[in-house]
Amino acid sequence: MQPPSVRDTVQQATVGRGSLGWRDPLFLASRPSGERVRRFVAMLLMLQRLSYLLPACASLFAGEALFSARGRNAVLLALALAWNVTLFRWVARRGWFTPQAVVIDVLATCAFMIGVTDACLPGSGTCVTNWSSHALLATGALIGAVSERPLQFAALLPPIGVYAIAHADDLGQRFPPMLELAVRVNGYVWFAVIVFFIRRYLAAQAARLDVLADQRRAAEAEQAAEQARLAHYRQLHDTVLATLTAIARGGLDHHTEEVRRRCAADAAYVRALIGQDAAGPATGLGNALTRVVARAAGLGLCVRYAAEALPEDLPAGVAAAMAEAGAEALNNVVRHSGEREAWLTAVEVDGVVTVRVVDRGQGFDPGGVEPGYGLRSSVIGRMREIGGSAEIITAPGEGVCVELTWPDRPL
Repeated sequence: MQPPSVRDTVQQATVGRGSLGWRDPLFLASRPSGERVRRFVAMLLMLQRLSYLLPACASLFAGEALFSARGRNAVLLALALAWNVTLFRWVARRGWFTPQAVVIDVLATCAFMIGVTDACLPGSGTCVTNWSSHALLATGALIGAVSERPLQFAALLPPIGVYAIAHADDLGQRFPPMLELAVRVNGYVWFAVIVFFIRRYLAAQAARLDVLADQRRAAEAEQAAEQARLAHYRQLHDTVLATLTAIARGGLDHHTEEVRRRCAADAAYVRALIGQDAAGPATGLGNALTRVVARAAGLGLCVRYAAEALPEDLPAGVAAAMAEAGAEALNNVVRHSGEREAWLTAVEVDGVVTVRVVDRGQGFDPGGVEPGYGLRSSVIGRMREIGGSAEIITAPGEGVCVELTWPDRPL
């Protein structure tokens, strides 16, 4: 599987900024459980409001007279649309409804109930024309969504009182006024109760899933660490221990150049392991660079290796490509620098991983010398394939610095 490109990474990281994240389920899945539930519930509340705002807008173009003050109704509907757009842009930036937003919504709904109800003609119906009744349901759902305790349902009472005032002329036609008021606001109250329990249930389930996911990641990390330890043990057995055993048994003459080179490679590998342990938990990139150091030591190159804060979740393809590009840069040190010492560093800062290979060799004029195939393909080309970049910094007599960066641009 190919590693994600920079474009894909940036897109996944930025989708949801300024929106509720509905366009990409992966964005919601990447957020903490509480925010995930809140954004999902906010999307449901937004759709509920669209379900009455759109028909109300369509009623403005009805041929028959549905209200006495058509212009006033249009202005109130425009204000309702503007407020809802502002509300959900507010929520998209903050992830949830603030107390101030809820208060404004309650006050706006109360104003709409008085203004729109007064403009409706008797007998014109309330399903489309008097859209303030549906705004009342939406406000009830919002109060239920933001309530943390049943006591906070007291916020439902002011709109009920305003509804009774706005509909004072038509209450009591079929039942006693108080009973008819209770029947009419029944849905308003139950909307709040239902959304209250929906959000609490979803939040509990999401929190449980987060716990299970954390346990799974911890088990996978422990398994990966165990595999890394086993790999180190095998490598030590095949290198350092094998060399020492052969010398102890008299099978190798430690005075020869070949044996000294082999011992130098083994020592470089052990130093890299110690440096990696000091840098923190083992990572895919750290393990790969450790092997690169050991291979370079086998070529007679002494590599000073240091790593710091490498990400544990770096894609495997990216780690492999950066390690191989670093290996090719070290090969160039052996072939062209005239030096037998180099420095290899790896660090992650603000989401950007940087690997540097530096030598103090003879360097070259980048303007007068075209990079060879190794630099073009194995270093620069390999980094471009994974959405990264490679920069060659050099001058005659000043050595060479090969800087590998992934991703190409900070997120």
